[in-house]
Amino acid sequence: MNDKAPIKILYVEDEPDLRERIRIVLEMYFTHVIVASNGKEGLELFTRHLPDIVVSDIKMPVMDGLELMKRIRKIAPDTSVILTTAFTETAYLLEAIELGVVAYVRKPLDCRLLVETITRAATPILQKTALEEAKKKGEAPFELLLGDSAAMRDVILQSQRIAETDFSVLILGETGVGKSHLAALIHGLSRRRHNPFITVTVGSMPESLVESQLFGHIKGAFTGAISSKKGLFEEAHGGTLFLDDVYTATPAIQAKMLHVVEQKNFYPLGGTKRVDTDTRIIAACNHDLLQEARKGNFREDLYYRLSDMVISLPPLRERGQDIAVLARTFLHEVSLELNRTPPRITSDAILLLNRHTWPGNLRELKSVMKRAALFAEETLTSEDLVKVMVATNTATNEKSSTRLQTFKEMKCQAIEQALAATGGRKMEAARLLDVNYSSFKRMLEKYGL
Repeated sequence: MNDKAPIKILYVEDEPDLRERIRIVLEMYFTHVIVASNGKEGLELFTRHLPDIVVSDIKMPVMDGLELMKRIRKIAPDTSVILTTAFTETAYLLEAIELGVVAYVRKPLDCRLLVETITRAATPILQKTALEEAKKKGEAPFELLLGDSAAMRDVILQSQRIAETDFSVLILGETGVGKSHLAALIHGLSRRRHNPFITVTVGSMPESLVESQLFGHIKGAFTGAISSKKGLFEEAHGGTLFLDDVYTATPAIQAKMLHVVEQKNFYPLGGTKRVDTDTRIIAACNHDLLQEARKGNFREDLYYRLSDMVISLPPLRERGQDIAVLARTFLHEVSLELNRTPPRITSDAILLLNRHTWPGNLRELKSVMKRAALFAEETLTSEDLVKVMVATNTATNEKSSTRLQTFKEMKCQAIEQALAATGGRKMEAARLLDVNYSSFKRMLEKYGL
């Protein structure tokens, strides 16, 4: 298999034929597979190689899987452990759960299920590795930068397809949702990627300067124009011009935009010499621009010229699992900048991140993770996050205390909803919240639920 996952796996199994068969299968999917015949040998190999994931049988001679897991927890507590067993004794399974086992797979082993289970456990490790490699190369996979939730899969597919063309793109979404980030990613995948990518926020420019900024001016075109100046449409020639807040453009500017998009040329302010431009346009808006056009608040003909493809970015609160993925991505990015080892995010912290509504979307999440990376030690806990998030609140101390209580209530609410959804089954509730069972039990005790 050409695309093996760069993961180091220790497989511990006392039955020789099964051990060899599974080793062959795992080597088809993962780059490094180490095998051991019992827990004692497995522990020696673990200490020597420090694998990413351990897959072990429970019942073995010399040292069983549970004892091996206890020893591993003392050496490297964050290592993912998957147990295999032909037995269903509740005591064994409960002890494994208490130790924080990622999953267990029943024998006789289904190779496909085993590979899928290992792949799920490997996802955070692969994300970290991919991000670090991507940072060295100045690029990163879409899934790491945007997320991989169902809500984002269509966005990623649309973005990858449209990137290969010169079609104009209109990106819609709330403030802070990542519109400029997506525009830059589309440019980075296009044939124009070696040419300029220029961003202009239309609404941030004084109305009197918008035309000059976009289209340039000649010397003497207006008071203070002591020399000629190229506009951004000309500066972006061969590349991409990203027009953020395009909705705020005045009717006169909209008319000039329409001309340049249709004719691929324009005249600088005060000039009579035509300037040709080969510039791709990506626009963004936090309004429903089509509805605004139909109301007469935006030129409908310009809307259709800007919207060869319309991509709607959902708010972060609707993107489920992306919150944890993006939090880790931002945390790793900042940690690399600080030349520090990224802290591990605890299950309790992930729960808190998932329950927050993120009114500022990705911009807010990135800001929180920046401060978290600066102050967190080896692990980032929910308590650390609360401090960071409260610290950014400009309210009084009294209001900040109320905010802190709100976070606690959010976690309690999440736990109660998960228990209700699973009919009170704690293991299923923990799985639903993406929290290991031992952490879930500690939460129940902590909050008296």
